This record gives sequence, structure tokens and C-alpha cells, in this order.
Amino acid sequence: MSTNPFGVQNPEHVDAEYIARNFVEVWTDFPRLKEHSNTFVHGARGTGKSMLLRSLEPRVMIIKQEASQLKELPFLAVHVPLRTADFGAPEFDRYKGYTANAIGEHLLVMHIVLRVAQLLSNFNTEISETSTLAFRDRFEVLFKIAGGTIAQEMATSNFEGTSPFDYVAAICERDIFEVRQYLVRQPFRTTEPDYPGALAGFLDLLVPLAREIKKMEGLPNVPLFVMLDDADNLPIPLQRVLNSWVSTRSTGDICLKVTTQLAYATMRTLDNRIIESPHDYSEVNLTAVYTSALDTYSGRLREIIAKRLINAGIEGTVDDFFPVDLEQEKRLKAISAEIIKEHAKANAESDAQVGATRVRDETRRYAVPRLMREIAGSSKSSHTFSYSGFRSLVDLSSGVVRWFLEPASRMYDQVISQSAEGKGKVTVIPVPVQDAVIREWSAEFLEPLTRHSSEISDTQKDLSEGIESLHADGHETVLYEKLGNLIEGLGRLFRGKLLDENAREQRVFSVILRDRPKPELERVLNLGVRLGYLQRSDYAAKEALGGRRPRFILARRLGPHYKLDISGYAAHLSVMSNDLELAMRSPSDFVKTRLKQDGSAAKQFTLDLDGGGHDN
Repeated sequence: MSTNPFGVQNPEHVDAEYIARNFVEVWTDFPRLKEHSNTFVHGARGTGKSMLLRSLEPRVMIIKQEASQLKELPFLAVHVPLRTADFGAPEFDRYKGYTANAIGEHLLVMHIVLRVAQLLSNFNTEISETSTLAFRDRFEVLFKIAGGTIAQEMATSNFEGTSPFDYVAAICERDIFEVRQYLVRQPFRTTEPDYPGALAGFLDLLVPLAREIKKMEGLPNVPLFVMLDDADNLPIPLQRVLNSWVSTRSTGDICLKVTTQLAYATMRTLDNRIIESPHDYSEVNLTAVYTSALDTYSGRLREIIAKRLINAGIEGTVDDFFPVDLEQEKRLKAISAEIIKEHAKANAESDAQVGATRVRDETRRYAVPRLMREIAGSSKSSHTFSYSGFRSLVDLSSGVVRWFLEPASRMYDQVISQSAEGKGKVTVIPVPVQDAVIREWSAEFLEPLTRHSSEISDTQKDLSEGIESLHADGHETVLYEKLGNLIEGLGRLFRGKLLDENAREQRVFSVILRDRPKPELERVLNLGVRLGYLQRSDYAAKEALGGRRPRFILARRLGPHYKLDISGYAAHLSVMSNDLELAMRSPSDFVKTRLKQDGSAAKQFTLDLDGGGHDN
């Protein structure tokens, strides 16, 4: 059975060969990540942040021939995933102030040193024995100065036959377990004993150890890139610790590359200073790239898919592999010809001539909406609008690479399952298969909002007790319910505009907020951005010099569910906070009010959604 070329794997669990074989530099800002500086990389889940970081690892860079050997690398990068299980566990919430900061920083340092030691162990044969022993000795000295003790069973004699790097990794791993046990057992004690372990920090252990690495024979004399993946999984006190590291500007020895899923809560340090760009760090927002450089994203995604097809031994172009609906394309060309003919007739009957550029623009803006109205008006027609074709799949992915790979993977599996005994090579994804998967994949995107709105989690209970937790905020039931209503209102409103043949702007996919939102609305909007239902960009207001308004774009993945035109640029609607607050309470009232305000016909109020949305 052939291997699915679009399979989505956890970047943390794949080897360097897989990364080198499949990674394509999608983002134009990628070179900035290689600079000797601190960098924050923001992006929704699935935008490829982990793959981006792992592509900088030394083994990957050598395989890709960016360096022929370890000593020629421009930096030494180590990937450190920050899992919720490691840093978002409930026991951290019991400690506040200096205790949380000191123990938390120590744990973070130990996790980093563990990963560094594991990385160096993989290159043990390329590093001189003198250097490896010096690294081990330097770590022991720094660890003991920080208050750490090395248990008798961890003596070096027990690690004969293994590298000194493995010895250091074992000490770090044991220390992490001991600290976690101390935190977990505190609620069971009648008195709180003094914390007996080490309190290693950034400047007194991590930076000196990085300097030691720069001196090692076989390694380049370059900064250590510490790539902290998903830093918004850190509790807020530890985010402040990380910001304090950034503020030290120790980039000659350590450069921090930090990724977030758009939920990093603070840019303040432990002493309440704000770290600032560009002095302390540079910043890249991967999610914003889609709205500002669609052609660039499309081109790079084409490279990614073409590379995967070649690796799978599949010949032909990506457009051949993901064909469009030819009958639909034929009808769209006919509609475009009708629009051109209408303008030619209008020009002949009027002195006001419409130029060729405007005619071309209007064919792009109105051809698909006109076809969709035809389909909507044919109550007995079994035809539905097709979202097939590579370009359509690119639009649906909304700038999230994984949102292309996931449905493509399902399509591939479905074609395989339909073939005789699941054998043979897939050379094309038929249009019916594309459309069936796309419709299902679009609709299921809303399921988490419904599921979370019917659950009460422990983190929600914590909120009622006044515990500050970003993660609790993200899982609060009422926020999911209101976000679900807001998305439903926007989707149905945009469909209503599409069905209005008299509307000047029929292809609408975003709203611009004209005033400052209240805290509740702001939390709902931020949740929508974090979860990928909305994308945020700034819009320069024409009526105010230098003024900028937030623009919220509905994820195009929802387009098939609400039967919207997802192709190319779409217009926006101006709204006020009270409009969106109404949508959060009652999507139907929001849609009716807005369509009536915009002069849309009453028939637009009832939208033809299969199993359509409902008000909660």
C-alpha cells in the first residue's frame, strides 16, 4: 500500500531526514529567524512553527547542505518544546511570587540543558573528548553553585561507556522529576519544608554553559539558538521570566527563538519592564502573512505539495493532481462573458464609458456570486458549488499549511480505499472526492465550539475562584458559546450579502471594528483568533490620518459550510461593538438587523444552509 504523501506528523517525533525532505521555506521572513538576535514567531496552530524551528537544527542543515560539517554551522540550534503537561500543570498554580518565579525558572533551565545535552550527545563522535569532559565539569560546578546536589547513584562511574553528555542529561532529567515531586506533594504536607533543590538561572547557568559550548573543539564558535516552541503554554509568571531573559540581550552567547500560538499574555519582565522591538527582539507573525502576501503563500505551498508528490513518486503537476470541476469552470466563463456583454451594451447606450480594467475587475467580483445565486435559486437542483482544485484548496487553508495537508490526506486515503483492495498509485483526486471531504472538513471545524459550550471544565471552576490563568480563559464555556454565535452570525451575514444581487459588495469575508470593544467582546475575538476561526490584521482608516482599525477575517475554511465565495480578495463590512455583541447573543437578530440596514431584500433573511446554524 502506498504511503500517504500528505500525512501530517508531529514535527517533534520525526527525524532530521523527514524534516529536510519535506520542509520548504514558506515565509519570506524566514531569513530573519537565522539572525543572531532574539525573535518571537507568532502563528495559529498548524502554520508550521515547529517545522520552521526544527529546520534550523544542525543535522537538518547538514543534510540540506547548508553546511558540510558541524563546525561550519552559522549557529547551533536546539529545539525545546514547551508542553502544557510540563509547565501548565495545576501544581504551578499553587505558588505565587518569588517561589513560582525561582522554581519555575530553574525547571525551564533544566529542560533546556537536557535538550542541549541530548543534542550534543548525537554529535559526540565529532567533538573532542577533552571538550566533552570540560562541558561535563563546567555543568557540575555551575549546578552545585546553584544549590544542586548529585545523588550517589548518579556518580560518573555508573555512566562508563556512555558520553559525558548523557551523564549531564541524566542529572537534568532526575532533577526535573525531583522538583515536580516536591511541587506535587506540597498539598499533602502539614507544614511546608524549605525547598531543598537547585535554583539555576539564565545568567548563572545557561549563559556560562553556552560560552563553554562555543569553546568546544569540533563545534563552531557561534551563539546557541534556544528554540522555545509554544511559549504561551508557560504560565504567566514564567512568561515574565522568559521576557527577563530576552531583556538581558545576551545574544552573543544565546539567541532565544520563541514561538507562540497567538496567546502569549505579557511582554513584561519580572521587574515589570516591557521588552520592546527592535531593541530586545524582532517579531514575525506567520498568520498575518496570508492576508498580506497571498501570492507568496500560494507559491510556497505549491512548492511544498510538488515536493511531496515527487517524494511519493507521483508524476504530474499539483493542478493535475487536484483538478477543478470542468463543468463549473465552463459555466463561470459563460457568466463572465455575459458580464462583459452587459457592460458593452451599457457603454453603447451611455456616454459614461466603463473601462476594460473595471470590466475585468467586475467579472472577478461578480461571476462566482452570480453562479451561487443560480444554484441557490434552483430548489430542485442537485448541483452544489464545487470548491475543488488546487487554488481553491490553497484559499481554504487560510494561510495554515496543515489546513491544506489534512483534507488532502483524507482525500488520498479515500481514493486508496475506493481502489481495488487499496492497492495502486493515486495519480489524481477526483472532483467528487475533493468536494465530499471539503464539505465534511469545513463543517467539523465548528464542532469544538459546540462541544466546549456544553462542558464545564475544572479550569472554568478555577476562574470562578479568581485564579489568573490564560488556559482557563481559553476554555471558559461562556466564551466558546459566544464565539460560536459570533461565527454563526458572520457566516450567515456574509452569505446574505452574497445572495443580494443588488449589493455593491457581494463577496464579503471580514469586518472592521470601528470602536473599542468591551472586555468581554475583546476576549471572544481574541479566542477566535487563537483558535483560528478569525484572523486579525490592521486596516488604515481613510477618515482619520494615521488611524488604524482592527480587521477580523473569517477563516476561509468555513466558506463551504456557509456557502461563501472564498476566491481571491473579498470586501469588508464596517461594524460597531454593539453589532458584534448582538451577534454573540443572537446570530439571527444580528443578520436580520444588518441586512435590513444595508437594504438587502427580505428574502435574504432565510439562508439556505444545509442543516443550517441555529441560535444558542
